[in-house]
Amino acid sequence: MSLWLEGKPPRRPGLQGRREADVVIVGAGFTGLWTAYYLGVQAPELSVLLIEAEHAGFGASGRNGGWCTTEMPTWLGNLVLRYGPMGAMRFYRTAGKSLDEIEKVLSSEGIDAGWQRDGSLYLARNEPQRQRLLAWQDMRLKLGINDMTIFEGTAAKSRLNATSVIAAGFTPNCATVQPGRIAIGLASAVERRGVTIAEGVRAVHIGPGVVRTDQGDVRAKVVLCATEGYTGSLTGHARRVLPVRSRLIATVPLPDSVWQDLGWQDRMTVADSRYQFGYFQRTADNRLVAGGRGVGYKARAGADEVIFARLRQLIGELFPLLRDVEITHQWSGEYGLHRDSEPAVVFDPATNMGYAGGYGGEGVALSNLAGRTLTALVTGQQRAETRLCWVNHRSRRWEPEPLRWLGVRGVAAAASWADNYEDRTGRKAPLAGFVMRRVL
Repeated sequence: MSLWLEGKPPRRPGLQGRREADVVIVGAGFTGLWTAYYLGVQAPELSVLLIEAEHAGFGASGRNGGWCTTEMPTWLGNLVLRYGPMGAMRFYRTAGKSLDEIEKVLSSEGIDAGWQRDGSLYLARNEPQRQRLLAWQDMRLKLGINDMTIFEGTAAKSRLNATSVIAAGFTPNCATVQPGRIAIGLASAVERRGVTIAEGVRAVHIGPGVVRTDQGDVRAKVVLCATEGYTGSLTGHARRVLPVRSRLIATVPLPDSVWQDLGWQDRMTVADSRYQFGYFQRTADNRLVAGGRGVGYKARAGADEVIFARLRQLIGELFPLLRDVEITHQWSGEYGLHRDSEPAVVFDPATNMGYAGGYGGEGVALSNLAGRTLTALVTGQQRAETRLCWVNHRSRRWEPEPLRWLGVRGVAAAASWADNYEDRTGRKAPLAGFVMRRVL
């Protein structure tokens, strides 16, 4: 059970026969909720219906690691190659402003989501990881992004008392959140603005002017798809988004003295620099949440338990003081990944259909920008958001099966091999960086 979804409100009713609306949004995760919110604020004359197969926030929105970060899911250099330095920098800077926007909405709507903006610390524990961290910093500086501070040696160790740390990079552009509360709070906020949320309604097909569901058809002038990692359940969309699974565990609340011994003075988020990396946050009630980012597409039976055990081991490796800490929660969630790893916001005025997603695990902040962008596109507003490089970007589809499965599992195996090689030898894994930047 996700730590974030405990105490969720009762399920809302589904559809009552056929329904009509000006705008129908499929999926009540962050993308759908933010889009409905801004439509309610900026175009209150439109009737908006939000349909959800489970309950608001059920998917990745209520099952992520609680990071609200400005970082991109794709390698920054790839954005530069595809859109040029100005296009990449404009996207990065505009996405970064989402933190201010989210904080403003949470405050104005009275949503207590444990928001604390203490930044992120990225750890390097061997020389290849250190070189990747420095290369990342160099790319940012070339684009005029000077928000990261690099610490090395004892200075890095003083930032956090984790084992074998030789360098660390700190950026202030991340907040820790309780994402389930954001979803629940946003759902209430959009309802206050006249949006209808129908839960327990499973969409099976979307098309111009119509959404077919297991409870009947819904007619609308505008149809928006916000299903992220669950997009493959829609007819004809199986290869558009790869569902990737992230697993997480949470400890019991830890005494302040333990956090002091760890040198974890605030609630900054922490990640290592492996290809199959781990990430951490300190919650408002002093739990440690640990997650593992890797490819979980069509994983074999029992894979979740293996990863949960690996996460417990990783906590002990990084923080020996917590080797025997009690784990109270463990859960997983699926996010969406496009074939080129780039997120996208698409709207076709000819059909009045649109979608947003492919956040690659960075959707807590990017979904807010996507919601604002979709709203502007639907209402015909000319805004800075509508001129970003991800607008109407269409990634090619994933390969048909079994090629997709073989390719994804091969990349996952290569990443694990590279991490183990670098941990064991302290040398850069041959061709690893080249492969990781180009296969996705």
